Amino acid sequence: MAGHSPARYQELQAAVTAARLQFDAAKAARPENLAEVLNGVEETPVQIPSRDGSRAIQGRLYRSTAAKDAGASAGPSPVLVNWHGSGMVFHMFGQDRPFCAQLARDLPNLVVLDADYRKGPEDPFPAAVHDVEDALWWVAAQPNIYDVARVAVSGFSAGGLLALVASSSFRQTFATDDALKQMQIPVVVAVYPPVDLSVPAEARKQVEKPVRPIPPQMAALFDECYTPDPETRKDPRVSPGRTEPALFPGHVVIITCGGDNCAPEANGLASRLKDGKRKVVNEVMEGMPHAFDKTCLPGTPEWEQKDRMNALIVKELKEALKI
Repeated sequence: MAGHSPARYQELQAAVTAARLQFDAAKAARPENLAEVLNGVEETPVQIPSRDGSRAIQGRLYRSTAAKDAGASAGPSPVLVNWHGSGMVFHMFGQDRPFCAQLARDLPNLVVLDADYRKGPEDPFPAAVHDVEDALWWVAAQPNIYDVARVAVSGFSAGGLLALVASSSFRQTFATDDALKQMQIPVVVAVYPPVDLSVPAEARKQVEKPVRPIPPQMAALFDECYTPDPETRKDPRVSPGRTEPALFPGHVVIITCGGDNCAPEANGLASRLKDGKRKVVNEVMEGMPHAFDKTCLPGTPEWEQKDRMNALIVKELKEALKI
């Protein structure tokens, strides 16, 4: 309830609870074929310690079984830390399992960590940011397992926002932390991320041909749940689009959707980062709506775009991490 009045908190929680039930029902109607998704991949649940000590952050590690069977780990492995989409309110940890498994298959030397984070309105900013930082600290504390000089971060939607924060604003935190100061994040992958919550939802740029766009009133609900104090939305840890370009890594991948109203500001961030000091890949999935890859079916245009997107991500990670 931090940051909300008791009455407003109850209103927000009721609205979010109803939306969560709809999402849970939709997810239950599309059960995963785990044998197919995890073919050739080992999935291991992990409990990541949090800074408050009273709880753990859920995580799942993905490794190629082919690499494991071949004894390919001749030292610490490069690692990708991923955060799922949520609107900062939905409990959707695990929805990126197919993505994480595919990366582990396609890049056998890479370990993929899919990490959860807290959501509003129960746990508003900076709870999610703290969980992201704690997940990175957990990786940094195991240099014998993970190559802390080759840590990639990625995320979808709200998770993409968090990945951008982790790769930029966190650099200042790394410099003051004995464990984190050894960590290097050479690449960030952000897929259809919101990047500037300081702009009111109704005032954000719109795309010419929207496809199932997030309604402004829903976006405003997400923003209020995550950041009850509008002033905090100017913080670069909330709005990475406001971060100084110099703080971003040398390899930035920002993927947007042509029918998504998150696209104009994310594309704008990509343009600002093209200052000759880093490689910036800004790919637009034309005609696609927000989160198109989460419900698409084989043989559809959405599936084809998803395959193209994932192949691009694999290519850029391979280059940036020197795998």
